[in-house]
Amino acid sequence: MKSRLIIRKGDCVVKKKITAYVISHGHMDIEWYMPLRSYRFWTVEALDKLCQMRKQSPEFFNYVLDGVTCVLDLYLDVRPEAREEIQSLITNGNLSIGPFYSQFDEWLPSAESMVRNCLYGNRECRKYGKIMKAGYLPDNFGHPRQMPQILNNFGIDSLLFMRGMPEIPGGHPDEFLYTGLDGSRVLVSHFRDSYGDSWEVLSGKEIEPMQPRDMPYHSGYLSYEYYMELVDYEDEKKIAEAMIQTIQGRKERYPSGVVPFIAGYDHLPPQAKLNKAMKLANEMQSEIEFVMGDAEGYIQMIRANLVQPMVQDKELIGSVFQHILFGSLSSRSYLKRQNFGAEVLMERYTEPLDAMSSMLGYKGTQPQLDEAWKYLMMNSAHDSIHGSSLDEVHIEMEARYASVRQIATGLSHDAIKHVGKHMNPWWEGSGFGILTFAPTDSGLMQLGRVWLPIGEEKVCIFDGEGKAYPTQIMPREEIETNGIGEPRHSHWPDDKFREVLFLASSKPNKISSFVCKSAIAELPNIAAEDQYLENEYLRVEVKDSLISILDKSTGVWKRGLNLIEEDADAGDAWDYSPTQVPSETVLSSRFTFISRLVESGPVKAVIESTGKMSVPLKLNGDERSMERVEVPVCFEISLERHAKRVDIRLTLENYAQDHRIRLRIPTGIKTDKILSQGHYGIIERPIEQPCAVGSWMQPPTQLLPFREWVAVNDKKTGLAIAVKGIYDYEAIRNPLTNQPDIYLTLLRGFNRMGRINMIQRKGHASGCIPTPGAQCFGKQVIEWSYIPYKVDPGNSAPFLLDVQTFLYPMMTHMVRAEQLEDTVGNEMLPFEFLNDHVQFSAFKRSFDGQDYVLRFFENRGNDGEVILRVNGFNKAFLSNMNEEILEEIELRNGILRIDVKAFKVISILLIFKNEGGILND
Repeated sequence: MKSRLIIRKGDCVVKKKITAYVISHGHMDIEWYMPLRSYRFWTVEALDKLCQMRKQSPEFFNYVLDGVTCVLDLYLDVRPEAREEIQSLITNGNLSIGPFYSQFDEWLPSAESMVRNCLYGNRECRKYGKIMKAGYLPDNFGHPRQMPQILNNFGIDSLLFMRGMPEIPGGHPDEFLYTGLDGSRVLVSHFRDSYGDSWEVLSGKEIEPMQPRDMPYHSGYLSYEYYMELVDYEDEKKIAEAMIQTIQGRKERYPSGVVPFIAGYDHLPPQAKLNKAMKLANEMQSEIEFVMGDAEGYIQMIRANLVQPMVQDKELIGSVFQHILFGSLSSRSYLKRQNFGAEVLMERYTEPLDAMSSMLGYKGTQPQLDEAWKYLMMNSAHDSIHGSSLDEVHIEMEARYASVRQIATGLSHDAIKHVGKHMNPWWEGSGFGILTFAPTDSGLMQLGRVWLPIGEEKVCIFDGEGKAYPTQIMPREEIETNGIGEPRHSHWPDDKFREVLFLASSKPNKISSFVCKSAIAELPNIAAEDQYLENEYLRVEVKDSLISILDKSTGVWKRGLNLIEEDADAGDAWDYSPTQVPSETVLSSRFTFISRLVESGPVKAVIESTGKMSVPLKLNGDERSMERVEVPVCFEISLERHAKRVDIRLTLENYAQDHRIRLRIPTGIKTDKILSQGHYGIIERPIEQPCAVGSWMQPPTQLLPFREWVAVNDKKTGLAIAVKGIYDYEAIRNPLTNQPDIYLTLLRGFNRMGRINMIQRKGHASGCIPTPGAQCFGKQVIEWSYIPYKVDPGNSAPFLLDVQTFLYPMMTHMVRAEQLEDTVGNEMLPFEFLNDHVQFSAFKRSFDGQDYVLRFFENRGNDGEVILRVNGFNKAFLSNMNEEILEEIELRNGILRIDVKAFKVISILLIFKNEGGILND
């Protein structure tokens, strides 16, 4: 590798100066070991100090606000009079903001959630006139392969990070090009020594650590004086010497000759005298020139000086130099499930329905959409969504998730109601009208659930052509009586309502209409008894705590499923760790389970399998206690008519401490690789992970991130597992069969945010704050689905439609509003993919509210043409995730043809004019 470290002057060779690029920053966690409004006091003091410094130390150049904009909102909420001063700081380059809204994690939020984070961050920056275009993600726990493509879509060509560097034989520099799945690239600067390597250097003196500041009725506030004292140093010569020494120690790792000096740390305010120390350092020697700027300027300087950089195309999930901390993927797993549900509501239901209703004149929803997204993006902040914060933080997060659910549900039903007003009311006078919205297409039929005021009447669901669909009326719960036989309560909803299940076919992102009429369903019930369920595709047998599934298309059984494994967790919020001395592992198969058929009908049948696992109560030091506690476990095993999957709903009541509960899946497959869904693309990973050659900060991770599903196959048959809000897996070869068992973490319980002296990690990752809420006591409801499948050589995920109908079920709405006019017929379908080469990602109104955005991506790694029908749109433009027009696409007779490269994400901006209606052809 070459670098521009010399210049020629006449016949002499003169060594070029090394540039020490100083980035003064604060990693402004909005919540972590204090809740948001306590941390806000720190934020206010930091930005107040910056405003003061501008007047008192005009030579100070720049402060980087952690690559975000949400911190400004928090500051200006309590300092509204400072808006003009902040605007001036940004305009003059003293304060660098963006490009993100919050410092999001890159594994737990969805791809669309990360896109919204970039989009909202970009638009917030536009209000102030400047944006720092740099992929400034210093503390994220690794980086997925599609991060370069997301960044590139927002005009960002760099990634600055600390965690995730893999081991490269022969060593590697800390500057390189990172290539994504689709070929997108970003220039990387790796902060091997931490994003806060200089914070103690800059203190220049010994001070007391942070001090608790308690109050009557409230404790836990920590003093910010500690940070203010840290940056108020006096010995400028000592600081200058330390800065020179730091750059000397790392200069060989940066071939461009531009070496970063990251002057900051968590919430560290700007250092008023930093410029003086830099000036003195420049005067003390001639080899290094210290300059200050923001992350974008730093990358520009690297790019101007770096020649022939190394190219890296491995996932950035290594822990050679810094902890990767993947145990946080399942810390407080209840938060992960809530996050998954909130994102699904917004992306798959609320935004598409809002867009469709706006095409028919529905308006005024954008403020609520913005509110919901901002709650989600606040919760996406890495220490929040990791589940690694103070208990109080996560209580507030649950309230924000509840707000998202409330907004999304209300907007979705209002939107579909508005569309229903404009649909042809062919059902009038013939029964109850029902609207359905299907986010995906199963290829068969999908389950709908709707509450109807039918009382004891027998009914059936029909379409507009009079075709009857499988229908099943659910019974109401029994009402308790008092000592003299009187009811203690009435039903809620009203006694007249019944939940009606039905199966109906629908294309994805389509609103369809059905009618419920008095009739008796003629279909027989699904074959079911206490120990088995069976439909035309699958047979499920239940024995004790385990189930077996026969795939009738292949004749292959998958046995031993639903095995729960419990063991000790001596770890913390950041990492699971086993005990130093081997301890007991408890399997659910050791205990008696009783199964009984609890639901049976022509649509769906359910077996309930219940038992209790006896597990150690807690850890005493490093040993599991002799005292034990029972953990009640209930599996609801469901099979629908026409379904090619078996759905599981696990309810367990956790009363134990300091332990981990995992689902262990014996795959019965001989294979060397695992498939899983990643952000905007299917990921293929080997079962055997690389072993450390050199000395690693943390052992190479066997625990790996994924989204939505994980699968294995032997080129003939396979097994996929779809999950709701589970984000880590581990594949371990069973020594008896040499076949991989897949482990999914369902729950981890621990009582300290950070621990030391763990097998899984050297050193600490945080303070040891008590977090009793992280034990995850009480009821936990977790859902997954088994999908056995036959391998298709032309499709790496032939089970994907089954996964998606499990994750994104059909929404229903009983029509009560009066119809206005017939403009869209009996259905509304704004777009339709005419081949299955790509996956839908988003349909929404554009940020400015004027147009519509449709986004999809190539999921399998193949080039090909996508044919797309759009209804009611006049023009189409190729866009990017930032919703900027790139070029017009020919729209002929409502058809778009687009060549899509492997793993490429395509955004289309659609222009709609309601001249001829939006009737489907």
